[in-house]
Amino acid sequence: MNGRPKYQEGQIELRSGQWWLRVRDAASSRKREFLALQSEYPQYRADSKTDMQKLRAALSTRIAPILARYNSEGTPTGSASNRALGLSVVQFIEQSYFARLTWRLAQPAGNEFHIEPSTVDGYKDIFKNHVEPSAFGKVKLIDANEVHAQRFMEGLDQNLSHNTHLRILNFLRGVFTWAKQDGIFKNANPFDTVKAGGTTKKNLGQMGARQRKIAASNAHAYNLEEVATMLDKLPEPARTVCAVAAFTGLTRSELRGLKWSDYDGKTIEVKRKVWNGQEGAPKTEAREAGVPVIPTLQKILAKYKASNFGRPVEEGWMFYGLKSKKPLDLDNLSRRDIPQFINGAWFGWHAFRRGLGTRLNEFGVDSETIQAILRHGDVSTTQAFYILPDQKKTVAAMKKMDVVLKKYGIKA
Repeated sequence: MNGRPKYQEGQIELRSGQWWLRVRDAASSRKREFLALQSEYPQYRADSKTDMQKLRAALSTRIAPILARYNSEGTPTGSASNRALGLSVVQFIEQSYFARLTWRLAQPAGNEFHIEPSTVDGYKDIFKNHVEPSAFGKVKLIDANEVHAQRFMEGLDQNLSHNTHLRILNFLRGVFTWAKQDGIFKNANPFDTVKAGGTTKKNLGQMGARQRKIAASNAHAYNLEEVATMLDKLPEPARTVCAVAAFTGLTRSELRGLKWSDYDGKTIEVKRKVWNGQEGAPKTEAREAGVPVIPTLQKILAKYKASNFGRPVEEGWMFYGLKSKKPLDLDNLSRRDIPQFINGAWFGWHAFRRGLGTRLNEFGVDSETIQAILRHGDVSTTQAFYILPDQKKTVAAMKKMDVVLKKYGIKA
């Protein structure tokens, strides 16, 4: 029976000194698409799962348009195909929406259609954990309405955070937006009017150990005492990576993507990011702005560059693995070379970025300037998520007001 297969990622294989992507077409026939000569990527072994994952990331810009072509092959439209009328929500996501995301991945950063790999990974997690196993996933796409949508949202685990519910809601809203654009779904988007649930309060008693750790990390901003402890106790290269994170506010993917050529001795220009082994452009135009480097960090970087860890390699990466000469895996670094030196007081890389925003606010720096340093597109993002309140200072401020009340003769 002919018909386009489910969403596929293809299989990379090595044949006669060439890397190929094996896929299936609409008739389920095997096809091979040329990717690269083996001599272009000699460091990868075909019998190593890890190497194949790395090669897939390295060849992602070549693989994406191939998959988009095969996964969207024969994609039906609502007006032209009876087959489309029978698609369930899950089938449509697998057969059309994921193909659309693959196409968008292939668009260059800066293009309005481009989507980040991390966003796609998040969508796939939502699909696998929440949509695919649900009764709503079995509903015919063309029959879906606001009642189905609201019942689906109310059927989610209400102990999940409100933000998680919003992410699920936005994912499905995007699915039905694409279904309308693709000509399959004719009615109003059923997720435009539904309400997201979930909890807005952290009920730590109902969380598992991992959830509690994530919640604590998301609410933490490193203070200067914590940063000083890290710089005093951490070995290289962890020490310098943490220093750059603490004094520039660069994200994890931006730290991995730094090259010595991006640093002129006074400013760091963010020209790329490396996420999951894949190099790409900065997230937004605002993120491309230069970040001033304070004198203390200038000295730390000079000392680091003179060390075995920091000496430039051919590719010019600032932080790289000594064996691979590739951008340093910061997840491995944070697991292996940080917590044990600071008594486990590790709250993730993003806590440096929140910490910088919070400390600058405490020093009296205005929100717009902090926004520029953190390179946010909107100052409201800076104010809402990167300037965290200090409870001790809040209490102290109220005590000051209590003292002032006496000057006006206000008594208990």
